[in-house]
Amino acid sequence: MYQKAFIYILLLISLSACTPKNKHYVIGVSQCSEDIWRDKLNDELSISSFSNENVDIRFASADDNDQRQIEQINHFIDEGVDLLIASPNQMHTISSAIDRAYAKGIPVILFDRKTDSRNYTAFIGADNYVIGKVMGEYVGVSLKGKGNVLEITGLESSSPAVERHRGFCDALNSFPSIKLIGSLHGDWTKESGSYLMDSLLKKRKDIDCVFGQNDRMAMGARMAARKLGFDKNIIYIGVDGLPTSDGGLHNVASHELSASYIYPTRGDLVMQLAMNILKKKPFKKDNYLKSTIVTPENAHAMLMQVDEINHQRARLIELHGKVDQYFAQYNHQQIYLFLSVVIIILIISFFVYIYRTIVMKRRLADETAKAKLQFFTNVSHEFRTPLTLIADPVERLIDDKEISASQRSLLLVARKNVNVMLRLVGEILDFRKVQNGKMDVDLSIFDLAENMRQWIMGFLPSANTKRITISTEIPESLVVCADLNKMECICYNLLSNALKYTHDSGHICVSVKENNGMFTFIVSDDGIGIPKDKVLHVFDRFYQARNSNIGGTGIGLALVKAFVELLGGVVSVKSIEGQGSVFTVTLQIGNINSNEYLRQASVNNDETFVVAQETMNKNEENVELRQMTSIVTDDDKPTILVVDDNDDIRTYVTSLLEAEYDVKLASDGKAGLEKALRYVPDLIICDVMMPIMDGLEMCDCVKRETVTSHIPVILLTARTQEDQRTEGYNYGADAYITKPFSGKVLLARIKNLLNNRLLLRDIFSSNELMNDKPKDADTLFINEFRKHVQAQMSDAELNVETLSADMGLSRVQLYRKVKALTGSSPVELIRITRLKQAERLLKSKGKTIAEISYEVGFSSPSYFSKCYKEYFGILPGEVK
Repeated sequence: MYQKAFIYILLLISLSACTPKNKHYVIGVSQCSEDIWRDKLNDELSISSFSNENVDIRFASADDNDQRQIEQINHFIDEGVDLLIASPNQMHTISSAIDRAYAKGIPVILFDRKTDSRNYTAFIGADNYVIGKVMGEYVGVSLKGKGNVLEITGLESSSPAVERHRGFCDALNSFPSIKLIGSLHGDWTKESGSYLMDSLLKKRKDIDCVFGQNDRMAMGARMAARKLGFDKNIIYIGVDGLPTSDGGLHNVASHELSASYIYPTRGDLVMQLAMNILKKKPFKKDNYLKSTIVTPENAHAMLMQVDEINHQRARLIELHGKVDQYFAQYNHQQIYLFLSVVIIILIISFFVYIYRTIVMKRRLADETAKAKLQFFTNVSHEFRTPLTLIADPVERLIDDKEISASQRSLLLVARKNVNVMLRLVGEILDFRKVQNGKMDVDLSIFDLAENMRQWIMGFLPSANTKRITISTEIPESLVVCADLNKMECICYNLLSNALKYTHDSGHICVSVKENNGMFTFIVSDDGIGIPKDKVLHVFDRFYQARNSNIGGTGIGLALVKAFVELLGGVVSVKSIEGQGSVFTVTLQIGNINSNEYLRQASVNNDETFVVAQETMNKNEENVELRQMTSIVTDDDKPTILVVDDNDDIRTYVTSLLEAEYDVKLASDGKAGLEKALRYVPDLIICDVMMPIMDGLEMCDCVKRETVTSHIPVILLTARTQEDQRTEGYNYGADAYITKPFSGKVLLARIKNLLNNRLLLRDIFSSNELMNDKPKDADTLFINEFRKHVQAQMSDAELNVETLSADMGLSRVQLYRKVKALTGSSPVELIRITRLKQAERLLKSKGKTIAEISYEVGFSSPSYFSKCYKEYFGILPGEVK
């Protein structure tokens, strides 16, 4: 029986060995040349093959040699590749080779460039006509509609050069006063741009702008002009926007180029198109990649995104290498087991193999999911620091009465777009909270109709720009019990979606209806509509159902659905392609009590007033508060320690504070704690996310140290979730301000905390033991100090050095701690304590003035009488 079972197992193993595996594909990639752009594409194609283990990619580069590219393509054909990806050098040079591959039944994907042959399977690349047109419009705006423009094109007969030139000229036709003085043909290299610019400058000097059809030729033109001393007043723009060290993104960020246009590689989409063709899946013949223009305003943000993407890509390559290594090791182990063990061990090995595979897949899936969530969260947090450095300076410039109207208009545009970025960052963080099940519902009673009218008013400027009318059918008042912030987000995303997909001169209708304890919120438009097969997917995350040229994060409607369901409601959509869409949200009105609503409205108004009072620059300060503030500034400026690992944040906060405060700086929590102990500042401003020691740990250490426990700490951070704010307060923070922040709010919060410390001085300056006060760290410290003074009062040699040694502090630390808590120096407190004890002894009438003066530690009765007169206004002998 065992022999038969063994034979059956061997038969099964043999049959499984004969089972055909997944088909193996060979893809040939023919590049017309070698440069950093094509290296990036090849790299992306290689990484994209990780998810298609049955694909072998073979690369060839012709180095701009047409005949060599024909030979390489013919070699791929003779080898019998399954698919050919080709980027022609010029439109007509390799058409015969493309025709031969097509005739052999080999699918052909043209990438980046086209040929004059129609025998290709699909094309994928950027729309070069659109690129040329966008850059032409940018030139028109930059030159304010007037000037002379030089265009340096690529190879004369290459399709990108032809199409970009056509789009560029069409755009310039809208600017009659802009003259295209020449379209010189280069060969896509920096040297050709330099040579052509040098030749032209020897003939004429009236060039206002140079448009290089790629960044290298534009930089070459700038180098030539710089050598001749003519580049200072010339605008240079290019195309490609590569993120390499000498690429367009860095050139724009360093203002070498005024603008560039990201010419996407998207090797992942090329590989996806290739696999769809090979696996007989649906695909489009012409596929145009989306992209955008790069200016100095967004170049740094894009570089940050590229750095994070490169980091994640390196991590992906590392994980792929480890998986390959694990599978290789496991295959060797499987072979040894197959050759050396009996049937029962083979069966056990089979189950072990299944178990390990499942565990590995789950682990990889968990790591991938965590990496995705962490990536979005990190990017969102990182955005808040540069947005801080943009938003608040813009606000301060807007308040400057000396700027011109046109400058103010540009600043208002900048502020609007910063707010848009903040909203997008907030949506990403909210979406993550929804996915993690940590999104709370904050119910309140409010007038939905009144708030709805306010929200709609915010969209009127954008609607007017597109000549879109927004009509409303909203009752005069509709009081509901819901989450106000989430209702605002729902309204914002639905209206934003309607504006985005409604044609110019179109119409949008917003209506709110009440029926049987429910209310319905409807947004309808007469825009482009949604195809029938895509309506069901509009609420999916990262899904964009309509025109692919229209941007967006793809999570707006998904967030709407999540919020509506969180509030116990339903959202639906009806749409007809070409006629428009109707989005309907249905929610419960909730149990409304009119008295409770009026009371809550009153509380909300009071809270709003308090917040406004904190953030306003008060014109009339309270006289008593000014007097207390003067106590802080009588001797020196208050000292503030700023701890942040971002150089720009430290510099910016210093510029806000240096006029009124003595500012100390540290770049991490450990260095910040050392400076806090050294200088004992009056207040600390600290970032949360820092290397070596983070802000929470530093705050905890500051509050635990005796010498620094009294110092107010403001946590300045990009972390916005409520549980994170709670964590900050649990570590002892006195205030929590999120990035991007207002400079006015920060200054007001600092003054508020310092003034609160002044109010505490009244409590600690009484020179009496505070046994009836709460035993916090500051009270215990002052009580201990006064006990040491009273215990050694009769010692005429008692000084600050003795007391600091007794209390385990340095002389400077003791001085600053006592001064901050009481407003008096340790020497003054010692003298005051002695004089008040002397006053009590004088009233007892049991001892002479001389005896009392020595008992309380004065070196002579005459000096005692002088001090007593100065403090109490009378001589000791006059005490009754």
